[in-house]
Amino acid sequence: MKVFSFFFAVLLLMLQGTSGFLRAPNTEAQCRQAGGLCFKDRCPPPHTRAFGRCQQGIPCCRTVVTIYD
Repeated sequence: MKVFSFFFAVLLLMLQGTSGFLRAPNTEAQCRQAGGLCFKDRCPPPHTRAFGRCQQGIPCCRTVVTIYD
């Protein structure tokens, strides 16, 4: 039983590195793959936020949904 828990822990550590959300995008292709869009100067208000870069100085923006109770 101890072997099973060890292999389960190793499996979780291996899968953690494959999530795809560990790093912010730094190319236009990565930005689009993550569901973002590239904008010239900054993200248009009110519901978009930068979460990476498309190129140097160009933000990758994604829509942020806020839920109010």
